[in-house]
Amino acid sequence: MDIIRLDSRKTETLLDNLLPVTVFREIDSTNTYAKQALTDGRTPPFLVIAEKQTAGRGRRGHSFFSPDSGLYYTLTVRPDNEAEALVRTTIAAAAAVHKAILECTGIQTGIKWVNDLYLNRKKVCGILCEAPRRRDGSLAGIVIGIGINCSTSEFPEELKDIAGSLNRPDLDRNILAASITKHLVSYLDDLKNPEILDIYRSASILIGRPVSFIRDGAEIHGTAADINDNGELVVTTERGTEILSSGEISLTSWE
Repeated sequence: MDIIRLDSRKTETLLDNLLPVTVFREIDSTNTYAKQALTDGRTPPFLVIAEKQTAGRGRRGHSFFSPDSGLYYTLTVRPDNEAEALVRTTIAAAAAVHKAILECTGIQTGIKWVNDLYLNRKKVCGILCEAPRRRDGSLAGIVIGIGINCSTSEFPEELKDIAGSLNRPDLDRNILAASITKHLVSYLDDLKNPEILDIYRSASILIGRPVSFIRDGAEIHGTAADINDNGELVVTTERGTEILSSGEISLTSWE
């Protein structure tokens, strides 16, 4: 089966020319490219998508495995409120990707707070939102990076037990990119749209399950109780209720 290649004109047409699209067959990182374009003075919004990354990046400086046949996606926008934007934008991006994957493939993914999507207990998508600044210190824009394993069948030894794929080599990634963008742009117009958190909560793989996290240098164990209206994770522990707005969460059991 021939893989359907990314095509800027096709994606722009699917988006009704909502914004310009740049496509790369291979690039170091779509986020890195977009951040540089913003700091060089390019005006958002614009979309950068690629089929392969050689230096994909995840949160906290981690690398993101980005082989050929994936969808590596960066949308740039200018937020009205920077402080609110990064947290709520990550939530909105996860909801948009979940909804787009379901529409385009019929596959129901699960969301692991705050920025990962899972399928069959393995990570198939990661999200990284960044806020690059110009030399004068002003905000250049918000960069929303999304990496999706669409049909990857082989992973490095250290990832094969935790990374997964949609397993859809027939997927038209132009359609998926356009669907994500339409939902995400709509959500960004109103980050308090209740649909965002409704989708996010209903797709959560954490709520009701045991989790652990690090706070003040100590590992804390508890149960993920809810995701509140600010997009924060509510965890019930022996010492009381903890509200997490960022950080790494480990799911200690799927049962």
